[in-house]
Amino acid sequence: MDKYTLKVAFKKSFFGMVWRIEADTARNLLAVETRNTETGKPLFSAFDSRTGVSFIHEKPYGDRNWALAGTADRKLVIRSYGQNSPEGAGIACIDANNGHVLWEQFHYVLVGMAGTRLAVRHRNLAGGYEQHLDLATGDLVKTGTTAGHPEEAPQVVIPLRYAYGIPDSLANYPAHGDIFYCEIGSRQVWAFHEAIQDMYRVRIVISSGLTIVADRVVLPDLVKMLPELFFVIGNQLFIVSDNKQEIVSYLV
Repeated sequence: MDKYTLKVAFKKSFFGMVWRIEADTARNLLAVETRNTETGKPLFSAFDSRTGVSFIHEKPYGDRNWALAGTADRKLVIRSYGQNSPEGAGIACIDANNGHVLWEQFHYVLVGMAGTRLAVRHRNLAGGYEQHLDLATGDLVKTGTTAGHPEEAPQVVIPLRYAYGIPDSLANYPAHGDIFYCEIGSRQVWAFHEAIQDMYRVRIVISSGLTIVADRVVLPDLVKMLPELFFVIGNQLFIVSDNKQEIVSYLV
């Protein structure tokens, strides 16, 4: 990496506001739920996390009670929360390659995901009595059969707050508020706000020990500080814009 250069891998823009992001790192896929800014209804997208190439872009499904629950095996799992009665509950599975609805289940509510198996509970039961659905078909599978094991893949890394004051490598930067950091290989990734008069901006600094490798303001002209600045998959850093309608990826 050239000094003072943090290269953009891609930018993804959305009509709706980014609501939730799920990663299928084994298949280099990011699933995104956005919300229509006028109606609040969900829209679902899937794209290649390395290149930004879209497979589906803001496909609508269901009313505002539906939400992205997870992704695996190039499939998006979405769930609905019943309002005041169990009849509104449901689970659906969307093919990330083309947006086709693979199956729908309205007798169960989603409890959790493990590999290619979904833990579910019948909608009429308040707790316990968990069963399992197969991700590919939506059918019940017998308890005791083995679920698919997740493939070896890069993990999603969420930065930590640095709890030891200002690190020596950032001594010349006017960091304002918390400093977030994580490691990518032998390099350290730092992110923090800078106060510019009545505005803020977010700066990313890449260091190797005390040596600054790269440095870039990635979010300028903020009216308020952001609680979450970035996440990392492999050697890629992802940032959601302050208006929550764009995701930018940088190569580290």
